[in-house]
Amino acid sequence: MPKFPFKQVHPFVRKWAQPLITGKGPITAAIREQSPYVHHQFRTPLPCLNPVFAFVHRTKYEKSPNLTLTRHLVHAEDGGIVSLDKMEKDGLEGDGSKPVVVMFPGGNEVSVSTKIQTLAAHYLESSYGDVYMCNYRGKYKTPLLSPQVTFQNGRFNDVFRVVNYIAELHPDRKILISADCFGGSCALDYLLTSSYAPVHPSVLGCVAHSVQMNLHLTNKGIMTEPGYSLFVKNFNKYLQHMLTHDRHGSEGLPDMVREKIGERRYREMSELTMATPADGMRFYEAFSALLDDMFTSEADYEDKVSPNRKLQRASLTRPMVIINAQDDFTAPVCEEDLAIFEAEENLCFWMLPNGGHCSYVVTMFPSVTNYIDKLVVNCSDILVSEAETAEKCRATS
Repeated sequence: MPKFPFKQVHPFVRKWAQPLITGKGPITAAIREQSPYVHHQFRTPLPCLNPVFAFVHRTKYEKSPNLTLTRHLVHAEDGGIVSLDKMEKDGLEGDGSKPVVVMFPGGNEVSVSTKIQTLAAHYLESSYGDVYMCNYRGKYKTPLLSPQVTFQNGRFNDVFRVVNYIAELHPDRKILISADCFGGSCALDYLLTSSYAPVHPSVLGCVAHSVQMNLHLTNKGIMTEPGYSLFVKNFNKYLQHMLTHDRHGSEGLPDMVREKIGERRYREMSELTMATPADGMRFYEAFSALLDDMFTSEADYEDKVSPNRKLQRASLTRPMVIINAQDDFTAPVCEEDLAIFEAEENLCFWMLPNGGHCSYVVTMFPSVTNYIDKLVVNCSDILVSEAETAEKCRATS
């Protein structure tokens, strides 16, 4: 049985606990030396020690900075489209020498989501002048023109397409990837030596948070109530509607899906009510056929897609910082996972004492604020500085 590193810490005590930082490479050493958050006590209001309450409270009450969006479309070779929204804040001009930030969000987030906008605003306020947010296929007015949806594995992973587009748009700039949740899994898959497409030379690295690093434990967490109703149910319904109903800009897609997966699986996918976790599992069994029967079972899916398994077979080609919370029941890890992360030279893994899933609430009243945005930008600054220093050293040697 896997051993959990924080099982002995009472939830109330976590309010005063410090983060656990795992890693042995240069990026971990730099963060330990330079980040003011290494010994920080990440305190959160007592009600928000309940991760479900924290998630709902931040989602509902945090105010959006209402950034200005300018849309770009990235066309894939299979006919699909991914959209990029450039995010700008009035009165702010960035430092042209800083990298372009490309954000890859969780599966339920889009560029107008408050959590995405607050992090983008922190990047803009820290002089990162060009910040782009990726909307996956079929998300936020992005037409779904092929049965394929964005997925965190191999050729179904749209990160390389987006990064290549940004590199062409800004040929003289470096690129920093910022991600969370599902987007963090996509970014990690892209940065591995086993990646489907080579990592673009302009990419410096990635900072991500709330990433599902152990899908076996994640599935136990999200495929039970309240995880299913909070994180999976509505997303399943969205995918189901997107793939089985004609919509403006994607007419004929249901016929394409039916042809690809067969009439029986199509009928199963379209008729499920999504009311229970069992429905959710049946939906994913039908959905996996859209990925060319890539997975033969749930265990096979976990082995091929779970980041902890991938890191046992391949190494990261760029520095990556991942920040998770101990009480995030959608992204649990065990001691065996920490040993894997420790062995990866280009990975710095943070385990914060509390924060829930993408929540990390600091204050509840009079306005909701979080601490993850400042921490992500701080780690981004350190990663960029170390990557640029290393590049200069290579150029002079």
